[in-house]
Amino acid sequence: MSRLAAVLRRPTFAVLALALGGCYHTAQNLSDALDVGAISRGTDSGGATKYSLPATSLVPNASLRLTPNFSLSLENMLIGAAIFYFVDPLAPNWEGELRRVSEDTFSIAMRSKRFRSTGGDGEAGRAFRRNAERIVREGGFAGYDILAYNEGIESELIGAYRVAEGTIRVQPRPTALSGRPATPP
Repeated sequence: MSRLAAVLRRPTFAVLALALGGCYHTAQNLSDALDVGAISRGTDSGGATKYSLPATSLVPNASLRLTPNFSLSLENMLIGAAIFYFVDPLAPNWEGELRRVSEDTFSIAMRSKRFRSTGGDGEAGRAFRRNAERIVREGGFAGYDILAYNEGIESELIGAYRVAEGTIRVQPRPTALSGRPATPP
């Protein structure tokens, strides 16, 4: 039997046992899982039939010894890696896309992290203004006007995230008669 088939056999029989666990079956009509030995059958003192799954787990019983008094189990490391993957505490709270629509108009679309440690009420507006001010500063413009702005929540299969999008129009710096930008007094 190939290694893949052997690995897949245990979860398949475990799922089968869980699916059959809530149903009543007479002992003579059980599935082939009993014949293979994946599920053991017994009777208690009252004559009721009991079924039990093997006590083996999918994750091996291994650990990483960091110091003589401290070690991490493989199970805890896998849980920590999964949490880190989904929460990603080092990622910025908002990611955005800036697009130039025309010579003086920019579109800003932002999306929050799915899992955050804080509520974030009002955070989208502040992040939008920071992006608009960055466009003004890096482009050498005098200021900006917000043409459109809206916030919402996008739902997905696992969790939801906040979104914000808007459009700004930048104001060019006034030019002096010499053709160079005027300096404020």
